[in-house]
Amino acid sequence: MKKSAATFTQGSLNHHVRRMAFTSAFGLLAIFLTDILTLTYVAMLHDEVLTAAVGIAKMMAFFNSSLVAGTLVAAGTLISRRLGQGSGASVPALATHALILTALLSISVSIIEWFALDFFASLLGAHAPSSIPARQFIAMTLVASVLMALIQASAQALRAIDHAGRALAVVLSNAVCLSIVDPLLIFGANLKLPGAGMACLIAGLVGCLVGWQQVRKHVGLTTRVHVRLLWLYGMRLSRIALPYTLANLAMPIALTFTMAQLAMFGVSVMAGMAVMDRVLQFTYCLYFALPGALVPILAQNLAAHRTARSQAVLQSAAKLVVMHGLFAWAALLTISPWLGRAFALSGPGLAFLEDLLRFGPGLWIIFGLDFIAISVFICRGHTCWVTVYAWLRATLGTFPFVTAGATLFGASGVMLGMWLGNALVALASISTAIWLNRHGVYQAHEG
Repeated sequence: MKKSAATFTQGSLNHHVRRMAFTSAFGLLAIFLTDILTLTYVAMLHDEVLTAAVGIAKMMAFFNSSLVAGTLVAAGTLISRRLGQGSGASVPALATHALILTALLSISVSIIEWFALDFFASLLGAHAPSSIPARQFIAMTLVASVLMALIQASAQALRAIDHAGRALAVVLSNAVCLSIVDPLLIFGANLKLPGAGMACLIAGLVGCLVGWQQVRKHVGLTTRVHVRLLWLYGMRLSRIALPYTLANLAMPIALTFTMAQLAMFGVSVMAGMAVMDRVLQFTYCLYFALPGALVPILAQNLAAHRTARSQAVLQSAAKLVVMHGLFAWAALLTISPWLGRAFALSGPGLAFLEDLLRFGPGLWIIFGLDFIAISVFICRGHTCWVTVYAWLRATLGTFPFVTAGATLFGASGVMLGMWLGNALVALASISTAIWLNRHGVYQAHEG
């Protein structure tokens, strides 16, 4: 491995934090954009069955990535910790076996999803598609989910050794390839929906090849795979991955309840929520990317016993979150009248969107700080707190607040109630992270 030094323990922390955060956010934004492009292209075929198949496939891909995300974060944490401890020589073996474990997990989830296709379709209020093109597309998307898991794993390994730019290049190679090949196969070759599936596979293969080349060159890979090491690394990864994955399973429960309450206020409000969903993805992708960006920096410094730098990392990240949140709030307030009309919203949907844009961004600053707290829990060896607070948000922080909000303030009260309840739980999460950090509570996952 060419870059075995713990580079995050040296140099400007503000530079490290901003570079890692923004490159991770750009990669996430690229994925969001390509997903929207694929849906747009298929919608242009004017076949509701095909469009529904895309919705089902994307939900299954999201479920796959949610279950794999814990393994990715765990791998990045352990690689960074090895570098901080000065044990860079063991990183190639760790990276190799982590990639294999990621692939095995994603393959297992994809197989289960295929046999549970009826269940996933029912979650969207639809039936499993019976047409051959639709089923072909879903099958290809499930295979592409495995490739995407490997792409993300490669990117996280590169971030762990301070190669944020190369990690972004790996993700962009997939996104750019998909944006080019998608319309060529769907419309140019007239393959329609199967063409979209083929495009996902081609882009996934390109991203995997780029990721493999970058990881082999800059992180290092071993040619030998040992079952004993697979088991050993699997156990160590699971100490972070399992609680993180359980936390990811909480949010769908909260969203299902919230969307059911929101649907009672009509189609116009649901259209407003669809617009708001896109706004959140683009506006706060920086927040969503924070755990993957901060964990390598924190893990290296904690493993190297650089306590002062670890504290400074959190302060720098908090300033970034607040500055971004205030700027986003001002921008959303400015464009809110135009945004609703741009998406042809009117009546309840327009009022709903404007209320969320007026009051919601302030609460999202707290959510951004909570993502920093999640990074602290992971790096200090207390990932169980991620699970605890995720389920508190999804239950006590959702059900009573959504119900009260709907009763008192109508449609706007549903989402604002959910965000308020989640923000209160987030404040408790942030307080716990601050306590752990001040008292130096640290548990390694290497036992």
